[in-house]
Amino acid sequence: MLFFRVLSACLGLDPGSPEAAELIVPAYQDPENAPRLPRGRDLVCYALLEDPGGENCWQTCRLENGRPVTEAFPGFRLLVVCYGPHCVEHAHTIRCFLFLDGPEEPRALLRRQGVYPIPSPPLPTVLHEEAGSLWRKRADLTVFFRFRLRLPSFSPLSPLSEAPAVILHPSGSPRGREESP
Repeated sequence: MLFFRVLSACLGLDPGSPEAAELIVPAYQDPENAPRLPRGRDLVCYALLEDPGGENCWQTCRLENGRPVTEAFPGFRLLVVCYGPHCVEHAHTIRCFLFLDGPEEPRALLRRQGVYPIPSPPLPTVLHEEAGSLWRKRADLTVFFRFRLRLPSFSPLSPLSEAPAVILHPSGSPRGREESP
C-alpha cells in the first residue's frame, strides 16, 4: 500500500481515486495468466524485490537516550513496469518526482515509514513486448531502496541479566559432590 501511495503521488493522482486504482496495480504473481489489456490503455505495475547485488545490508550502532540502538538497512529494489502509449512519460515522471521533498511528497511518505530511496536511479529502459500477436510499448524502471529495521539491543539493565543462575561445582553437580543413583 505504501508504494501504491508513493506512485500515485509521483503521477499526481489521489490514491483513493478510481483513476489511480485503474492505472497502478501490483505486478501479477502469475504472468502467464495475467489479463490481456487493450494496447491503448496505460498501466503501471510494480513489485518490491530483494536487491541481489553487492552489499546487501548496512548496520549502525549508536546511543539513543543512553541505550544502545542497532539499526540494519537491507537493500531492496522497486521494479516499475509501465505499459501503454504514455509508458515512457509515466516512467520518467516516477523517476524524477520520487525524490521530491515536502509534507505529502513521495520522499517524505517513504521516510516516515523508514524507507530511503537511493538517489540517481538508472533511466527507464524502453522495449516492445509481444502480447497475443500484438506489440505493446513498455518502459521498465528500477529504483533501489534501503529499509530501516531497528534491532533489539541488550544492555546490562535488560531483564535477561536478572535470570536465575545455577552454579555448578567442579564435580558437576549443584551441591558439589557426586550424586549416586
